[in-house]
Amino acid sequence: ERIRKEKELEHLKMWIRNKKPHGVAIYTEDRNALTVLHDMRNLLEDLASEDESFPQLEAQLVDSNLAKVYASTNKSNSDFRDHPTVLKQAISVARRLQDPLVEFSQLCNAENDILCLRYHPHQEIIGEEGLLAALNQEFINLVNMVGVDINECVAHPHTSNLVQFIGGLGPRKGASLLKTLRSMSNPRLENRQQLVTSCHMGPKVFINCAGFVKIDTTALGDSEQYIEVLDGSRIHNEAYEWARKMAVDALEYDDEEEDGNPASAVEDILRQPEKLEELNLDAFAEELERQGFGNKQITLYDIRDELNNMYGERRIKYEPPNSEDEFNMINKETPDTFYTGKLMQARVTGFVYQPPKPEEMDCAQPQKDDATGLFVCQFCGRNDFPELTEVWNHFDAENDCPGKCIGVKVVLENGIPGFIHIQELSDSNVLRPEDRVKMNQNIHIRVTKIAPERGRVNCTSRSSALKDEEDAFQREKDMYYDKEAQRKDRDRLMGDEVKKQKGATYIKRVIIHPQFHNISYKEAEKLLKTMDQGDVIIRPSSKGKDHLTVTWKVVDDIYQHIDVEEKGKTNAFSLGSSLMIAGDEFEDLDEIIARHINPMASNAREIINFKYYQNFGGDRKLAEQYIVKEKQANKSKIPYVLHPSKELPGKFLLSYCPRLKLRHEFVSVTPDGFRFRKQPFDSFNQMIKWFKEHYSDPIPITPNMGRRTPYGSLTGGTTPGGGTTGRPGITPGALSMAGGNTPYGGTPGSRYNNAYTPTANTPYMTPVATTPAGPSATPRGYGGGGVTPRGGVTPRGGVTPRGGVTPRGGNYMTTPRGDGRATPGGGNTPGAYRGRGSGAGNAWAAAAQNWAGGGGRTPRGMAAAGDITPRGAAGETTPAYGNSNSRPGGGGYSTTPRYDDQSRNTPQYNNSSRTPQYNSGRTPQYNSGRTPQYSGGGGRTPSQGGYGGNRTPSQGGGSNMRPPPQPGNRAPSRTPRTPRGDATPLYDE
Repeated sequence: ERIRKEKELEHLKMWIRNKKPHGVAIYTEDRNALTVLHDMRNLLEDLASEDESFPQLEAQLVDSNLAKVYASTNKSNSDFRDHPTVLKQAISVARRLQDPLVEFSQLCNAENDILCLRYHPHQEIIGEEGLLAALNQEFINLVNMVGVDINECVAHPHTSNLVQFIGGLGPRKGASLLKTLRSMSNPRLENRQQLVTSCHMGPKVFINCAGFVKIDTTALGDSEQYIEVLDGSRIHNEAYEWARKMAVDALEYDDEEEDGNPASAVEDILRQPEKLEELNLDAFAEELERQGFGNKQITLYDIRDELNNMYGERRIKYEPPNSEDEFNMINKETPDTFYTGKLMQARVTGFVYQPPKPEEMDCAQPQKDDATGLFVCQFCGRNDFPELTEVWNHFDAENDCPGKCIGVKVVLENGIPGFIHIQELSDSNVLRPEDRVKMNQNIHIRVTKIAPERGRVNCTSRSSALKDEEDAFQREKDMYYDKEAQRKDRDRLMGDEVKKQKGATYIKRVIIHPQFHNISYKEAEKLLKTMDQGDVIIRPSSKGKDHLTVTWKVVDDIYQHIDVEEKGKTNAFSLGSSLMIAGDEFEDLDEIIARHINPMASNAREIINFKYYQNFGGDRKLAEQYIVKEKQANKSKIPYVLHPSKELPGKFLLSYCPRLKLRHEFVSVTPDGFRFRKQPFDSFNQMIKWFKEHYSDPIPITPNMGRRTPYGSLTGGTTPGGGTTGRPGITPGALSMAGGNTPYGGTPGSRYNNAYTPTANTPYMTPVATTPAGPSATPRGYGGGGVTPRGGVTPRGGVTPRGGVTPRGGNYMTTPRGDGRATPGGGNTPGAYRGRGSGAGNAWAAAAQNWAGGGGRTPRGMAAAGDITPRGAAGETTPAYGNSNSRPGGGGYSTTPRYDDQSRNTPQYNNSSRTPQYNSGRTPQYNSGRTPQYSGGGGRTPSQGGYGGNRTPSQGGGSNMRPPPQPGNRAPSRTPRTPRGDATPLYDE
């Protein structure tokens, strides 16, 4: 390989001697570029020494980022179709060294390849549009500062991209200008006036761009056109006269002299520009301003600078890359991306040893390790020598003792080699780095020093340096950095960390019990991890000195923490005389374990031993996957599984799939048994049996019917006697749920709830439905919010009276209320309707309350006689809805509210003054929640016409209510069921 390299260098030397280039640009991709640079510089020195006439050439490293992007563009493929990629990259590198502005402009095309370059580590923040706009503006500034030689662009197409950045042109006008010039018979611009005469440029465009178009007049030679020497300068055509005047004044030409020609004066002043320093440009500017040209002081100074050096280079002078630039080019880093103090990862590549000197070996005194009884080499740290002679043999053997390790060699994640001194390896003393780190191990380091000339960095891996709590390695912030906000954030984070480490505070207790431990909950769980299921630990509580916590093991890795409140404490450290758990009182800790924990643990073991139990670690997704797999295996089967819950320790999840949707329900383990769907079960088998029979029932969301209605009313109800009860008002919908034979209270109107029928003496009632059409024909009751129930109520399974609308407004058609309040619809609310000879009031509201509170039975022990529905004399039947003058049995039913004749404020049906009667005056019989059949009606309820609504009884001022008009046409007898809400009218048994 060495011979082949020498032959290649010889061929390269011959090529350079023949071609005589101006310089050598080396494509810099990795550290191999340094080797090439070294060989190339030696080769050029050899050429200069062999031939004194050979010029001194320079070899420079050039960054490869632009060349790699250009070689992949469509422009390079069109310009150099037959060239390989490496040759395209070489061309780009050479042109960049010649003129970087020209080469970078190659990427300013329709594809916006200029965005492929990396300018800043955070350039994505401003977006592509913002970055492109900034780059275009920078190109415009640089191109107009340098100027564009139009003839050069026509002759060399790779420079033509600069034309689009000339002020006043842009991509479209620039392309049109080049096209016009190339189509001319003599594609050469000899003066700026030809932009107007030959290129047909408009006056405005010409004024904008003329000063940035450069014409090399020295390269034109002989020409038939007039050559203006100022066309090769930045001086605008409008200021040519001032430039000539300055040249004439500086040369002190007289108008009569032959040399006083202003054009020749400019050529003369270019040869001796030092005479321009004698001019008083300020006085010249004042004269121009007096003549009305404005303040031209800056313009005059620019003209003098340009006459000194026409289109001189104003860009920063090119400097060969120094060692830091070469380091950045080789490693593809910048000072913004790689700096002292940066935290990085590194890979261990070796250890550096310092061999002991002979005099050090002669003075060595091996020591014996008292712990192991073996001798230790004081240089390399080897400690496995049983005899002292073996240590001396270790010293004498060649290459056996590498010496003392002085550091660790690493390679950073960006490929830069690094070195960690043994003192920077750890905060503690390290004798053998091999015991701390291994070969090819990845470790965290922080850069402490960058040595570009050596191409390596020094690092540290000390824990204190990695944390950098004192900001010793942080970069200097700019003046806009908010240091106060940083300090506050750091204090807050430190406080959170202290709180996290400190955790909950536990007061140590003086309690003598085998299960009590003064430990935290984490320590308790760690201790229970090796104990059996059901074992318990009692510990202090973070709630304070009057609480304890009982932690017991439900299953593996799931523990329930139960709070115990202490009462009757003698001091802060002793045990209370009374212990409370969720309202249950215990005398001591043994009773808690015996009566509370052990039964729950036994019930949990019963679930654990169940054949369909699985422990998924509290992960519902695993349970769902198991159920789906079982369902796919047998689609006709309803798979179910019990598994512990980690989110609610002490509960188990019952997961099953009846059809397509998976369900998860909680099963609670209690000391008395099990609780599922808010129902208690004494045994596990009983619960499973009930689940299999009722799995299709809706999952309950039962309102608290003991203290509030399902509709959220909190006001008191009204008894039939007109008094206010202590319980809240209840609505017909809640009454329907109370009697639906569902122990957990189903949804009214659900197909799983049967319609409820109270006792025979309860007045006609219609529960609240949800049809949004008009007010209901039946009052809602008292205390349930004070509003009339919405109408359009459709009784389930039966027929309904037509036109059941309670008017909202008006002073004569109002909803009866027991408390005399006005309805929301307006109008005054009369007192409650009272049946003949009683203080029953609104009987159906009281019945609703009694049925909700008494589980469907007639309440007992009520104080007032008017608070119950009397049964009447023996042998008498339930009063029928007969004519207004009839009373079945001739009396004895004075306490039953009746829908009677007009004098009793009962709305009249049809043409008669009679209320609808049932067959034979008996209790109506019905099946499955259907409405009863009326006499002679064939299952039709009385229809109402006229006003289109029922009249609710009114008792204001003792006046009777007018009967409704007689019906016109009968409405259909059947009404479809509402989608929700139990709309079946409720009757007595």
